[in-house]
Amino acid sequence: MIHRPDKHVQQALHGFQIPVPLTLEALFAAIQERYPRPLELLRGESPLPAVPASGLWLTRPDQESDAMWVDPGLNGAAAVHVLAHEGGHFFLGHQPVELPAARRAEPYEFITADFLDGCLLGRTRSQEGPHDLEYAEIESQAEAFAFLLRKRADQRARDTRYKSDPLLDRLHRAL
Repeated sequence: MIHRPDKHVQQALHGFQIPVPLTLEALFAAIQERYPRPLELLRGESPLPAVPASGLWLTRPDQESDAMWVDPGLNGAAAVHVLAHEGGHFFLGHQPVELPAARRAEPYEFITADFLDGCLLGRTRSQEGPHDLEYAEIESQAEAFAFLLRKRADQRARDTRYKSDPLLDRLHRAL
């Protein structure tokens, strides 16, 4: 359940220039400007096929850049919302999912390197499975960020809809 955004979410969004119109490409460019490393937008096959998710924020320590992946089956407002959610994790100071480096051949026939490393992925975000309170709070904050970002973008678009024509702007304000 999404509650009213708390101060932490509002502070994370404060000062962020929400692009108008709010499109996937424009939102990604705005996130990319504030991101400390090079950042890529991925829209193809999921980088983590075993994780049922519509978006992921990934750090790739073995590469020069990080990535945000949005399911290619999502378009329009749904894709923007997922990217806003993933961007919310960044702006809120959450930790990204670490994409493991490509591994050499398995050292053992029946035991994977993932098992030997002690962890497959770390904390991933998905709708399935039980989640602890910390996980639920992190996801709730990212969702609140995405909703607040889209709400402010809608308000701004409504407020500036007739700015290009002074007569229409006056009529709109009068009604």
